[in-house]
Amino acid sequence: MKPYWCPFCRSSVSLIDSAKVYGCHYGFIYLCDSYPNCDARVGYHPGSIKPLGTLADRELRRWRSLAHRKFDPLWQSGVFSSRQAAYKWLSKAMKLPLSRTHVAMFDIRQCQRACSVIESFTKGRQRVKTKSTTHCQGELSCSTNQLP
Repeated sequence: MKPYWCPFCRSSVSLIDSAKVYGCHYGFIYLCDSYPNCDARVGYHPGSIKPLGTLADRELRRWRSLAHRKFDPLWQSGVFSSRQAAYKWLSKAMKLPLSRTHVAMFDIRQCQRACSVIESFTKGRQRVKTKSTTHCQGELSCSTNQLP
C-alpha cells in the first residue's frame, strides 16, 4: 500500500526521483516531504509503485540492514530451501503472521528480535555440527540491542 504519511514526523510522503537523495537517478522512491529534516524513505517493487516495505529513517534502515545480514545467509547458503521457507520459519519463530514477516516491514524492536532469534538458531546449529560451543572474538551481536 502506498504510504501517505510519514510515521516519524507525520508529514506527507511523495514518490520522487531518487536523485534528490542519492545525487544519481536509481529510480523512484517514496520520500518524506520533510526531507532532509526527516529522511524516512522506502523503495518500491520494479514495474509497480508498490512499496518494498514501510518507510524507514536512518536508524531503522541500519537495523534492517543488520537483520538482513543475519537473515539472508539462512536461505542463500541453503540452510532453508528458499527465501520463502526462511521467512516462514522466521514467522513461526517470531510468532508473527507470515504476511507481516519481512525485514522491510519490521520496526526496530522486531529487527532486534529477528536478530536474536536468528543468532540463537545459528548457534544451535553450530553446536550440533561441532558438538562444542565456540565464540568468535569481536563478533557483533544483535542481542545487545546496539548497532555497531
